[in-house]
Amino acid sequence: MPQLLALEWDQFEARVVVAQQRGEDVRIEQAFSVPLDPRDPGQTFADSDVGKRLQAALAARRIGKVETLVAVGRSSIELRRLTLPPAPEEEWPELVRFQALPQFSNVGDDWPLDYFPLDVTPGEGASVLAATISPQLVKQITETCQAADLTPKRLVLRPCAAASLLIQRGGPLSHQVRLFIDMLADEADLTVLVQRDVVLTRTVRLPASDSEHDDTAERLKVLRGEIRRTIASAQNQLGGQRVGQVVLCGDGEQHREMAKELASQLELPVEHFDPFATLRCSSELSASLPQRPERFAPLLGMMMHKTSPPRHAIDFLNPRKTAP
Repeated sequence: MPQLLALEWDQFEARVVVAQQRGEDVRIEQAFSVPLDPRDPGQTFADSDVGKRLQAALAARRIGKVETLVAVGRSSIELRRLTLPPAPEEEWPELVRFQALPQFSNVGDDWPLDYFPLDVTPGEGASVLAATISPQLVKQITETCQAADLTPKRLVLRPCAAASLLIQRGGPLSHQVRLFIDMLADEADLTVLVQRDVVLTRTVRLPASDSEHDDTAERLKVLRGEIRRTIASAQNQLGGQRVGQVVLCGDGEQHREMAKELASQLELPVEHFDPFATLRCSSELSASLPQRPERFAPLLGMMMHKTSPPRHAIDFLNPRKTAP
């Protein structure tokens, strides 16, 4: 069976998920993190030491060359909502790039640019969410992977990948508009979905949770303020529609208590979502899940989306292009 590997890293750790794929069936074999600290704050995103540590960790687990998917955070890219004039869908890639050039702060002809549709009204044009990333950053990410003897096939926007896992869970929706929250070491992805479509995503800074003085109360205070800002922004963008539910990724005791606090303070229903709950995992992994399962949601989302018919919402290595 072919192997798949999903990967992302920050200044604290690299996170890896390995799976076996047989047709449409995926079994998660391993999910682990590789510590990257202590690191000099001045080091770049593509610190070559990341690749070396990854290579050593993969070799220790006897993981060879595999198809590799990489997640990149919202803070590393530029994102804009664009309005397109009425045109056939096959012409949208050129229209998006034409509109992006004057509206994005930094974008050139050689910058990867991808998008996904938000609202489409026949005869009246469409709204899309477009994203771009610098070629230099793509090169740095690729070089880091190559240092670990990996070749990335996908470079996916992290909040969209995490939201994809929630979307794939399926089932009836109790609320039309939801806010999905995925908390990492020192930031959180806040993503608004209307039914099963991403319409808005923000990444916010949080007090680091891996420090010796982990202050959950302070993290909750900062998160609560950012949630309110996100809800207000979404309501403005959606013409008055309001977030009806918050979904907090993670199913530990800390997340359950945090969900209760947020529900009380925001006066909204808050559900906690275990990213591993509905997935088929190896017996070894099921017996010893990662300590911070919520941090693996984007990787699991990429892994499971790999077998689904729709393409990834944003993939900088395979952006939408006009057919020749």
